[in-house]
Amino acid sequence: MSTNVWNDQISAAGIDGFNFWKSQSIAKQLDQIVRKKLMDQKQQNINFENALSHMMKMRQFLSNPNNILGSDYTKHGEIAEHLEVNVRNAWVVLQGQREVATFDGVARTAPEDFILDNVKYQSKFINGTNNTLKHVLAHFRKYQDKSMNYSIPKDQYQVIEAIKSDNPPRYLNNKSVRAILQKIEEIECETGQGFQSVLKPSISKYSETELGRVGETVSKHQDQLVDENQRIQDKIEQKARERIKFTQANKGPSISEGSKITVTAATITASLNAITIIYRKVKDGKKIQDFEMNDWKEIGLSTVKASIKGGVTAGTIYTLTNLTSLSAPFAGAVASATMGLTSLMADLKKNQITMDDFVTQGQILCLEAGIAATGGAVGQMLIPIPVLGSIIGTVTANFVWGYAQDKLGAREQELKKILDTYTQSILSKVDTAYKDIISKINTAYAHYNSLLDAAFNVHANSAVLAAASVDLALELGVHKSKILKNDDDLEAFFLV
Repeated sequence: MSTNVWNDQISAAGIDGFNFWKSQSIAKQLDQIVRKKLMDQKQQNINFENALSHMMKMRQFLSNPNNILGSDYTKHGEIAEHLEVNVRNAWVVLQGQREVATFDGVARTAPEDFILDNVKYQSKFINGTNNTLKHVLAHFRKYQDKSMNYSIPKDQYQVIEAIKSDNPPRYLNNKSVRAILQKIEEIECETGQGFQSVLKPSISKYSETELGRVGETVSKHQDQLVDENQRIQDKIEQKARERIKFTQANKGPSISEGSKITVTAATITASLNAITIIYRKVKDGKKIQDFEMNDWKEIGLSTVKASIKGGVTAGTIYTLTNLTSLSAPFAGAVASATMGLTSLMADLKKNQITMDDFVTQGQILCLEAGIAATGGAVGQMLIPIPVLGSIIGTVTANFVWGYAQDKLGAREQELKKILDTYTQSILSKVDTAYKDIISKINTAYAHYNSLLDAAFNVHANSAVLAAASVDLALELGVHKSKILKNDDDLEAFFLV
């Protein structure tokens, strides 16, 4: 039984080390989550600033209409080009991606107007779908560049799709529909590509690029960018909260984790027990190859018992350290004492020991468990290294207790008598002190009840009630200066 107490303290030290490692690991994970959230939020702020810088470029371009190519009726053509480049870039940089559109390397009067995704684009914003297609055809016939795409108003592209789907808009007559279809056929025939490969919808409708409305268009895109940035920030925050919640959920004990610790402890205990028995037999002069069936049965039975006890002990310590406020050394002591007393109780029921033996051995067992726990706790305090401090403290306490236990010998009975006498004296003192406390409480309650009855007696006159109220206030510790004792005090309180 003695060996088990000290072995249990070693198990407690191991579980304490595991709990320490787990808490440190959880704290590190939480720190990493918070750091990543802050970094992501900082990067998103940078992305948002970059997106707004493109909208600022657009506003700067619009701030001087005289520098925009064309008349007041045709300036929307170059405006559409700048909207396409700046708004598209604003959206991609908001997502943390590289810019996709540029005017770099493009002359102002070059065949292409801008570069998008490394493809040359010519922007054609003409009033009327058929007229836009005419200009596309004219441009293609002039430059014959099949690698170039044509950006046309978004609403006009939708008209073409509707017509191709045999669902033309109602405001178009049959003549207009046939004219548009004819232009599409010509484009596909001359370019050798489907219209979807040549024509690309702009981010803007025709009306949104007009000089009088483009300011409103820019504000609309900027508002959408603000909303999208807030959505991204909320997503970052929500993701961090979910990760923190998941990590904190793993902080507490679990059946799965407890089972793993139990199985691990049982396996280690069984292995050490088997090795110890085999070593003892070999040391006694018996070679392994000479082991008989009884030897292996002894090893197997002892290993199974040790495995079960090691697993139960580890599971108990894990539960106590995670579900109560007990530290590992004292949880190990509780586990040792509980299992030891359970074993003694079983021996007592089988009449293998007397009641006197049960009391004596139980006291010694609990005392030994307490010494082991104290040794482990002191060692952990003096050597604040997980596991190591507890083990050193336990081993030291084991040595001291072993020395003291050897000296007890025949004096165990005397120790039992001393412990019994001390226990009885403590109980007697506790009983006397308890009676005194109850008596004082009853006296105090009776005194206060009499004061309360007098102060709130509805059948007494006002003078008696006032005097009783003053007595009650004084008894309850209210300062005299704060008590209203007569009519003068009452008037002074309300009128001053």
